[in-house]
Amino acid sequence: MKYGKSICNTLKQIRLDIARSNGIDYVPSPCNHDGDCAGTCPACESEVEYLEKEISRRHSLGKAVLIAGVGLTSLVAMANTPSKTAMPTENGIPRQVCDSINRNEIFGSAAHMPSFPGGDAAMLRLISEHIVYPPEAYKNKIEGKVVVQFIIESTGKVGEVKVARSVNEELDNEAVRVIKLLPDFSPGRNAVGEPISVWYTLPITFKIQGEDTKISF
Repeated sequence: MKYGKSICNTLKQIRLDIARSNGIDYVPSPCNHDGDCAGTCPACESEVEYLEKEISRRHSLGKAVLIAGVGLTSLVAMANTPSKTAMPTENGIPRQVCDSINRNEIFGSAAHMPSFPGGDAAMLRLISEHIVYPPEAYKNKIEGKVVVQFIIESTGKVGEVKVARSVNEELDNEAVRVIKLLPDFSPGRNAVGEPISVWYTLPITFKIQGEDTKISF
């Protein structure tokens, strides 16, 4: 198969993304195959089976499961799709694979994570300049760490913002408000190089020190 190696490498990266997103110990087997490749082989299929078992085990333990890209059971089927004519490609990867990976999923991680213009230091500085300690929370000496999760869309814009760990309503609302002020990021990208939507997690700590307040990350 003309594009077999490209498919194999792409699916290998997807398996790695799935494993990393879910804390699964996984190292792909090196491929020493020469000649035409169908995009999958018994070794690849055994790796998919291993990941399926690990995902099922996490489900049974009540743990959250993040699937990056495409469903595990579709990996082998996608690689085995017969094609007697030339496949349309994008960046050297079959368009069929790109389309399957680049649907509208929201990923827990990416091959290339989103980046803020100027880097993390610039992002934290911007948040520090705009965040305001809520007066009621300050008056009542309420402090703590709010963990905020937000989506960085495939366009780079900040999408949905939610509180993953709450302290109280005033602090939670202020953390969400300031995240919504962030300008566009450079979006995350998958193994194929396509921009994707990715969840981003940021802890914001509100602390009272005497008559002063402190915001840290």
